[in-house]
Amino acid sequence: MPRGLPEVTHPDKILFPYNRYTKREVVEYYWKIAAYMLPFLNRRPLTLKIYPDGIDRKGFIQKHVPDHYPDSIPRLQVPSRESGELIRMVAVKNPLGLAWLANQNVLEFHAPLSLARDLEQPDQMIFDLDPSDNDFEKVRELAFALQSLLAERELPAFIKTTGSRGVHIHVPLRHGTDFHQLKEASRGLAESLVGRCPELATLEQRKSARGDRVYIDYLRNEYAMTAIAPYSLRALEGAPVATPIDWEELGSHNTRPRRWHLKNILRRLGARDDPWQDFARHRVDLRTHLD
Repeated sequence: MPRGLPEVTHPDKILFPYNRYTKREVVEYYWKIAAYMLPFLNRRPLTLKIYPDGIDRKGFIQKHVPDHYPDSIPRLQVPSRESGELIRMVAVKNPLGLAWLANQNVLEFHAPLSLARDLEQPDQMIFDLDPSDNDFEKVRELAFALQSLLAERELPAFIKTTGSRGVHIHVPLRHGTDFHQLKEASRGLAESLVGRCPELATLEQRKSARGDRVYIDYLRNEYAMTAIAPYSLRALEGAPVATPIDWEELGSHNTRPRRWHLKNILRRLGARDDPWQDFARHRVDLRTHLD
């Protein structure tokens, strides 16, 4: 057991049945990955996906903090836009908190686009490229087209595999843009991308109307919407990881949405720099980069 890791309850419980990955392995993973993951979780109200009996049984989504959580797990008060009610949500500030939540069978961590101190001020924009089939080449081509579009507007673009079927492209932002402005800007960029790649991309929300095109989901650019956090596991066979990559890697046909997983991601990070280590340094004012 890694030094400093808290005791794991029921360590031999199987959470990924096909691969026989245990709860101990999941907790140890989150303990070891914390330095890479925490910058994208810290000070954000988190949505957790919990699988008490493993991924082959129904899990549940948790937003509210249960009463039994210890005081060492931070709480954040998040106002509901609909009711005005304050929702007490979980946060993570250190490796112990991340490991403790993993010990509660949390497999996936989803984070919003803003910090708790200023929930109405997004600090990133996101595009989810979601294929209608398993042809990742379409995703690859569309991602490069979106990178080119963003570069024309001098907007930085960071990409990660989702650990599922597609990729997420993030644009780090300075404060100053509200969510209405963010959604309008992302919608305009998505429409421009469809105009350039009409046979490849769609904004059609109905799956039945997408054909074999890649759906550009810009609707995540809303208050309280979340996305899978960088380096989070996914509750899927093989324990894939949502993995930050660089654009050169995307060009390699060895890069697939589930290429990195519980058993090889730490080896990857031990052999190279983290592609997102400078994410925060590239923040831009969205208002000055759009027509």
